[in-house]
Amino acid sequence: MVLVLGMGPSPAAAEPVVSVWYRGTPAGTPRQEDVAAIRALGFTGVTWPAGDTAGIEALRRIAAVVGMTVVPGAEDPPLTAASAAAPAAAVRIAVSDARAAMIPALAWRAVAHGARTVTFDAGAPAGAGLTLADGRTRPWVKPAVAFARQLWANPRLIDALRAGPRVAIDMPAPAGLDVVLLDGGRSWLLVATNTSSARAAAVARLPGHVPYALWVSLVDGGTLAMRSTPAGPEWGIAIGPGEAQVFVIDRVQRQTSTLRQ
Repeated sequence: MVLVLGMGPSPAAAEPVVSVWYRGTPAGTPRQEDVAAIRALGFTGVTWPAGDTAGIEALRRIAAVVGMTVVPGAEDPPLTAASAAAPAAAVRIAVSDARAAMIPALAWRAVAHGARTVTFDAGAPAGAGLTLADGRTRPWVKPAVAFARQLWANPRLIDALRAGPRVAIDMPAPAGLDVVLLDGGRSWLLVATNTSSARAAAVARLPGHVPYALWVSLVDGGTLAMRSTPAGPEWGIAIGPGEAQVFVIDRVQRQTSTLRQ
């Protein structure tokens, strides 16, 4: 399920971009049908080796037909749980079928800490590495597509995000847990990620001026009501390995008034 807040993205929107590293078929030769297949899945960008200037220009012409952004790619070290907490504006996530379950946590952690272009790289010497030899879609594609569609549906919110107040976690904090509160202008966005191999449970404490209910999930459309305390909202987190929980709420809560006769 994809929750859309406000208007959908315009074709000219530059951020955010969720891309797939594509090396051509055969390698070095971009094909229209490959790029169209990547776009059809819900990705908004295609990444090409930055050093291949002839290939990247050909790819730009092809990508323009389906409204995709071309991202010049560098073979920088791939994102890790640690580097996702201090990412560059553009990051590369090395994906494999074995690590598919970790994609939501890595990708959302990078966005929560400031990344706005996320590239998924299957490491295929040619093509994009989307399918197995028998034509079935690789396991990593499904969580990557889900993440791409969540950002595609809410580009203005994501682009507006700035660092918010600190969220306190009661000690001992579980290994691999990261909780970030972001200021989205008219909204607060709360992102919790777990990059460990075990389920994490913790109590997070938000500042007193932040509303405690009702938060709406960008991931599945569900709602979250926190416990109200004098110091501020208290959130009892339970989050599985590799999972991301992402909630949004209006900064100004509407209040109803009773008219006296």
